[in-house]
Amino acid sequence: MSQSHFLDGSSPPHISTLAILAGVSAMNMSIFLPSLPSMARDFGVDYGTMQIFISGYFLSLAFFQLIIGPVSDRIGRKPTMLAAFFLFTVSTLICEITTNFYLFMFFRMLQAGVAAGFVLGRAIVRDIVPMEHAASMIGYVTMAMTIMPMLAPAVGGILEEQLNWRYSLRLMYLMGFMALLLIWLDQKETLNKRELSGSKFSDDYKKLFLNTDFWFYVIVMGFSVGSYFSFLTGAPVISAEYFNLAPSLQGSLFAILGLGFLLGNFLTGRFARKIGPTRFMLWGCFIALLGPLLQCFIYLNFYFGPLSFFTPMFFVGLGQGLIVPNAAAGIVSVNPKLAGSASGLGATIQVMIGGLLAYITGYIISIFVTPLPLIIILFFTILVSMFFSYKLQKSGSF
Repeated sequence: MSQSHFLDGSSPPHISTLAILAGVSAMNMSIFLPSLPSMARDFGVDYGTMQIFISGYFLSLAFFQLIIGPVSDRIGRKPTMLAAFFLFTVSTLICEITTNFYLFMFFRMLQAGVAAGFVLGRAIVRDIVPMEHAASMIGYVTMAMTIMPMLAPAVGGILEEQLNWRYSLRLMYLMGFMALLLIWLDQKETLNKRELSGSKFSDDYKKLFLNTDFWFYVIVMGFSVGSYFSFLTGAPVISAEYFNLAPSLQGSLFAILGLGFLLGNFLTGRFARKIGPTRFMLWGCFIALLGPLLQCFIYLNFYFGPLSFFTPMFFVGLGQGLIVPNAAAGIVSVNPKLAGSASGLGATIQVMIGGLLAYITGYIISIFVTPLPLIIILFFTILVSMFFSYKLQKSGSF
């Protein structure tokens, strides 16, 4: 592993560069959420139509994740990252100036090229360090991906209230331009030219599909993130209709989950190399399982108020902070020559699992507006992650 120096293009990218790029990617997903009603009014569409803004972006995100990795395995990480962030920056500029809703939606979906920030961040880490170091570095990168979605809606809301929602696009355009400069100045190509893949996309994916460990890591990560998606889908409904909480208080209570996740990522960064990724994943599952078990115990035996519902989610967040970076390191390590393809394919499957679990949760909660169904869903999704983490531990993988 060669030494990284910040803003030194002759050395591998500094960990702070990878964290910033991943943070920009994560921020673009949620900065516009508070502005959706205003955007609908400005474009003259109803709020239901504006929901396409969210679903269309995530579909495009899944598509870009699927192709960015294999492309980078062929032409290198740096040119792929530059091209993706250039597409993001230009698309953001066009979104900012257009007044046509359909043109806006088209370029909003092209903005998803920013997925390179977290897809290639993981692949670059695996290029420059061995597996036992990768989980620690990915833990620090994931911290940025955790912080930004928590901060972005607040930033977007302030910009809308003080100026208007298009200033969020101007901020993202500026960040895209700064990211391009950062990639150009700090990111040396990390993929060894002798390791450039010359095979077809389908051949690369076939190798990954036939790798049992790849699937185990993806399932662990998918169901861990899926429990997070399920909570984000069901908790707002329960907060509003069951607990009658104001939106501002809901946001404060959601931070409990985020704080746990931050602590878990920090611990991964500090200790994953010493403890080992698969063991850390299994520990994370046990810790995460404490959340729904504690919720269920309180719900069945005591008064169940908002704090009883949200406070145990700290353990879920803490456990996920141990699971996700280590599973991500495992995904890109099953075949280091295909780290980009593995990262992209793994992220796409993760989004599909998370989206499906979120849909199921939304459907059930719309019928039974009580906390118990959500608690049960959290329990079983974490249990699936635990089972496959145990299988990886028993197999001696990494």
